Amino acid sequence: MLAKCGRCGATVEVLGAGRFQCPVCGTTNQIPGALDPEPPSGIETADAPAPRDEAPSPRTRCPACSFEFIVGDIDSAVCPNCREEVSLK
Repeated sequence: MLAKCGRCGATVEVLGAGRFQCPVCGTTNQIPGALDPEPPSGIETADAPAPRDEAPSPRTRCPACSFEFIVGDIDSAVCPNCREEVSLK
């Protein structure tokens, strides 16, 4: 497969997707489609956050319109669908 250096434009024979160094100017180039096993030096990657093991938020159902919504630790709430006052105690 032929690839072109992004800096000097030299045509280089490569095996496929991945990184290659231009033999003319020494620039490291990347052909899209390669999965890098490790990031380039000097770049830090963030690990994915761990899933939270928290209890789900408390929910209630409006007696007037049957709309279900999340509530906090409160005595009453207003239904966001029909504006009915809903007692939570």
